[in-house]
Amino acid sequence: MTQTDPFGNEQPGAPTTASGVQFSTDTLKQASLGSKLAVGGAVVAFIAYFLPWAKVTSDFGFSATASGSDADAMLVLLGAIAVGALAVVQLIKGANKGMAIGATCAAGLALLITLLKWSDLPSADVAGVSVSTGIGLYLAVLAGIAMCAGTGMELKNHLAKGDA
Repeated sequence: MTQTDPFGNEQPGAPTTASGVQFSTDTLKQASLGSKLAVGGAVVAFIAYFLPWAKVTSDFGFSATASGSDADAMLVLLGAIAVGALAVVQLIKGANKGMAIGATCAAGLALLITLLKWSDLPSADVAGVSVSTGIGLYLAVLAGIAMCAGTGMELKNHLAKGDA
């Protein structure tokens, strides 16, 4: 029987009976390029969601910005969280083909929603008013591409191995 402290941690020198799940810098160093792209893209997409996606300015001194949350892009945020969570689970416990398919779908959906939001960005038809794309939207597109590439690489690896 394994001895643990009040927080559930095993005592030094105590015998171990179950394989523990560990996450360390070695886990990240040994991760595949696809996993690194997926996690990195998810982190960037999460940050980009809160940055400005569009800016409206007028010659009269009026200025306003809109972030991903203002653009009703919640699916982008949820997709980034799903991809990040599935990639971390894969790094810790290993993944199967179903998890890779789910992460790839979430990444594709996040990129698709981001591109649709970019195409919906209005152009200013009024003299003295300009609409510009914000840094958050550019980062969200790049993050979506990285997530799709990373999860696609992982899915390809699982399909090549014939994993269940």
